[in-house]
Amino acid sequence: MDKNNEKICEKKLKAAEIKLNKILRKINLLKLNNYDISRIDLPQNKEGKKFIYFNGWLKNFAIFIMVFAGVIVSLWWHYSQFYPNCLIPLPLDSKSLFRSPEDCSMCVRVRDVIRLANITAEEFEEDYAYTTQPVIVTDATKHWKAIQEFSFDFFSKFYRTTKMGRKINECFYFAYKSGLNSLNEVFAMDERRVNLSGEPWYVGWSTCYEEETRALRQYYERPYFLPKTAESDMVDWIFMGGPGQGAHMHVDSVRHMSWQAQVRGSKTWQLAPPPECLYSCKWITFTVQPGDILVVDTNRWYHKTNVLPGDISITIGAEYD
Repeated sequence: MDKNNEKICEKKLKAAEIKLNKILRKINLLKLNNYDISRIDLPQNKEGKKFIYFNGWLKNFAIFIMVFAGVIVSLWWHYSQFYPNCLIPLPLDSKSLFRSPEDCSMCVRVRDVIRLANITAEEFEEDYAYTTQPVIVTDATKHWKAIQEFSFDFFSKFYRTTKMGRKINECFYFAYKSGLNSLNEVFAMDERRVNLSGEPWYVGWSTCYEEETRALRQYYERPYFLPKTAESDMVDWIFMGGPGQGAHMHVDSVRHMSWQAQVRGSKTWQLAPPPECLYSCKWITFTVQPGDILVVDTNRWYHKTNVLPGDISITIGAEYD
C-alpha cells in the first residue's frame, strides 16, 4: 500500500471510529431499556392522540445503529485482513455492544463482596477461583516491597531513566478522562498536577515486555491463595491516579480471571450485572484499602471505580488461568 492510500485509509477509519464512538456515548448517556421506553409520556397532537410515528422512528433508529455498527466492524475486519498497516483498533466500548447474552445465574445469588484471610490455595480454588463471586483477600500483600516503594516517582524513574523508556508507547494504554495521551505525557506533568493539587488525572497501562514485567515483579509476588495449577502470562496492569477519578462503567474482554491489588490509596468499586440481568441481580458497591487484593470476573461483571480522597491510588493487576 502506498503512502497516499494509507493516509486516505487512516482518515476514513478515523472518521468512522469517531462516529461510532458518538453513537455509543449517546446510548450510554440515555441509559434507556425497553421498560423505560414503554413508559415515556409522549407529546400529544391537537386531537389529543399520541404521535403514532414515535415507535416507528425509534425502531428505525435502533436498526440504523445496528447496521452502522455492523458496517464499522466489517470495515475494521476487512482492513485488518488486507491492510494491516492501516489498522485502527476497534473502540473498546463497542465490545459490550456485540457480546453474547449472559446467563443470570452468574449473579442472582451474589449479594455482596466476600472478605477473606488466611485461606489455602485449595480452599480458594474450590470455592472462589473460577466463580463470579467477587472476593477481597486482605492478607496477601504483607511482604510486598511495592506497598512501601511504589509511587509516581518510582514509575517515572522506572520508565524514563531505564531502557524501558524507549518502549512505553508500544503497549496498551488507557487515558480515561485525563487528557494524557501517553505515558510520556503522564511523566511529563507539572509538579502541581503530579501532587494532585492540579487538574485531576487517572490512567492505566499494561506491561508487554518480559524484562519489564520481571523487573516490576521484584516488588510484588504471586498471591499466595491462587490455585497451584494456575498460570499467569508475562503481562501485568498498572492503574494510577488521584481522588475523584477512576474507570468508567465497562466490561472487559480479557482471556482469564484476574486479580487487582490495591497498593496505595483507597478506591470504591461498583459492580453491575449485565443489562439482561438488571431485574434479577443487584449492584454491589464496596471499598478496597491498601493491601487488599480483589478477585472478580471483569469479563462478566460491569464495573466502575472511583479513587477516594487522600493518597494517590496505585493498583497492580494480572490474569490467571
